[in-house]
Amino acid sequence: MLFSLRIYSFIIGLSAAFEVRAPNRQVVAFYRQTVVLGCSYTPNRDSGLGGLVVTWQRVDDSRVVHSFYYEKDQLDRQSPSYKNRTGLFHSELATGNASLRLVQIQPEDSGHYLCSVSSLQGTDKVDVQLIFAAFYTEPRLTVQVHCSNVSFRYESKGYPEPEVWWIDSEGRNLSHHTEVSSSKEDDGLLFLQTNLELDRSIGANLTFTLKNRLINQVIERPVSFSNAGLGYCTNSPRNRLALLLPPLLLLCFIVALIWNHWKKS
Repeated sequence: MLFSLRIYSFIIGLSAAFEVRAPNRQVVAFYRQTVVLGCSYTPNRDSGLGGLVVTWQRVDDSRVVHSFYYEKDQLDRQSPSYKNRTGLFHSELATGNASLRLVQIQPEDSGHYLCSVSSLQGTDKVDVQLIFAAFYTEPRLTVQVHCSNVSFRYESKGYPEPEVWWIDSEGRNLSHHTEVSSSKEDDGLLFLQTNLELDRSIGANLTFTLKNRLINQVIERPVSFSNAGLGYCTNSPRNRLALLLPPLLLLCFIVALIWNHWKKS
């Protein structure tokens, strides 16, 4: 009886000593880049890879991301969306490294991943969250001048939703003049548009700022506008009349000359 208790205690001790850990429970991954989801386990240097099973799965739908057992990769049940995009560090498996390398990161890769490891020592698992991000592209500026106002529009692509604001030369936030919209593109990134409308009659020295807080990306661009040299706006009735009046008067003068010449002849 005492011998059985010792064996039972020994087995419990082995199971308790086996542990699967993640150095970072949250990992930020960038668009089309490579990321490593860290996972390690308590190794048994005596047994090598014998009896070792490593499985990476999506937590949300249990899709198989990568599997390793019988001392080699087993990818028959791998989800098609991860085909040719995953790998383990085979030379380090025996020393306890079960980390997953994932290449060509896409927006749909965002989510929770489960690293499960079984060996002759025991079984354990750990959850790692992949957070997708993409740097916003250089904003493209478009300026449109209208009769009563001037509009500034910046366009950019990235992920996730950023903070956007405009500041005038006196440091005032112009958010009440600003419209911001975003839409998801086919590649999963967000297409951002921000529009600012101001009175045309005054010049403007502005600063546009875009901040992607997740990855500490800040884009700041100065914008200057002057009303000088723009001329008259032809869309208003008064201005159209002012432009048409000189040629009309000239036409009337020519007609009068012709009429006067005709009467004399």
